[in-house]
Amino acid sequence: MTRETSSTRTLISYSHDSEDHRKTVLRFAERLRQAGVDAWIDQYDEHNPPESWPDWMRREIEKSDIVIVVVTQNYVQRFNRETGTGVGSGVRWEGALITADLYHSRRERAKFIPVVLRTDDAPLIPPPLNLTSWFVIGESADADITRLVQVLLRDPGHIPGELGIPNSSPGTSFHFEGIHSSPEVDNAFAEALKGNNRVAIDRLDALLQSLRGDERAYALFLQGVIHHKIGEVTQAKACFERVAETTAHPGLLESSIQRLHVLLAELQAHFGEGGPVTAATNWLTSLKRGKKREVWKALTRELRLTLAQDWILANEDHPNLALYDRDELAKGLAAKNPTHPLGKHCLRGKLEVLQDHYRRWDVRSWGAAGNPRRIGLDYELIVMAPADEGILITGPGELLPIYPILMRKVGPDWMVANFTAAYPIPGWPPQSEQIPAPTVQFARWAHEAESNDSSTEGE
Repeated sequence: MTRETSSTRTLISYSHDSEDHRKTVLRFAERLRQAGVDAWIDQYDEHNPPESWPDWMRREIEKSDIVIVVVTQNYVQRFNRETGTGVGSGVRWEGALITADLYHSRRERAKFIPVVLRTDDAPLIPPPLNLTSWFVIGESADADITRLVQVLLRDPGHIPGELGIPNSSPGTSFHFEGIHSSPEVDNAFAEALKGNNRVAIDRLDALLQSLRGDERAYALFLQGVIHHKIGEVTQAKACFERVAETTAHPGLLESSIQRLHVLLAELQAHFGEGGPVTAATNWLTSLKRGKKREVWKALTRELRLTLAQDWILANEDHPNLALYDRDELAKGLAAKNPTHPLGKHCLRGKLEVLQDHYRRWDVRSWGAAGNPRRIGLDYELIVMAPADEGILITGPGELLPIYPILMRKVGPDWMVANFTAAYPIPGWPPQSEQIPAPTVQFARWAHEAESNDSSTEGE
């Protein structure tokens, strides 16, 4: 079936390696479109070519929200300008535009997503494209692209082409043969389609008291879809588990199990080895143990630079700093392994500030609170809070003390991007840009002043 496309315009950049490769990319674009992605490639305009393909590329990159880069050996050679004059000039020009966009973007939020035909091709991904997540599409564009589609649609609750079943009514997005939902259930779910997700969940919750059998399981399924869409992964998991336990309907059961697999993969990616929670916990452990170098290396380049700039401003009257150009000094101090003579002083000062800020955190009694909070393509907010055997705890009438930590995926690793829910922006003075509240909303903010300490606090 053909789905209504999303508002996220996605351009596919690729090299014309062969006719088979062109067909693979075309099939990939068609699969994305069938899943609801507003995907575009040059082949859609070949019947009416522009006066200048380089101008077309520039305009397409500028107006696209996401650019998918299909990385092959030929693409890399042309991207890196390793081919002769006139050979692969389209990709060479596109590569220059992509590189300029990456390096001059203020926050460097991921706009470019590399994909490869096979997992073994991942090492081909050139810098700076290798600084974000990558995906496999298959040599014939036949790989599972579920997670890629979810990222492109920015909708974790969507599973592309689910059961191949069209919508049954304006109020529902799912139809299962033999299950006839009531107008009340349809109207409740319609609230979610209008963006009133909490209203929809509450109405479905009230209706569950009077529903039985597969009709009740269907309402639970819809609740799970809404919970997942708004990022409430654990609540969605509970809904789909309940559906799987209580229905024998083959379609509803299959869809619920399929969604449970997606949810479990998301939770594993969040809490498991190599995920942002583990990385944040390891960083806090290094901080507690006073491992300055390990703490510093685990910060993103932007955060290290803002911290270095802040330290320079806080100590600008010291005669030792007058010997250096402040931009060059900041660059030297912000290196992963700073060798500058003042590096040890900067690291010691910042370590003391951070140790004081996170003084209450303890690996034995604190854990990551709540659901994964994915922000865009490559950021995730981790919220550390006191816990007892995995259960978040507070005393009577107490607010929950928390430590939000913004994590960013850089290549294969998660790194600390800030100590609050804001993007760091280097400068004189360094600043930060708050992430919109609905994106990072979580319950029971406490010790707000401490939690919102600037990432650029001086020594």
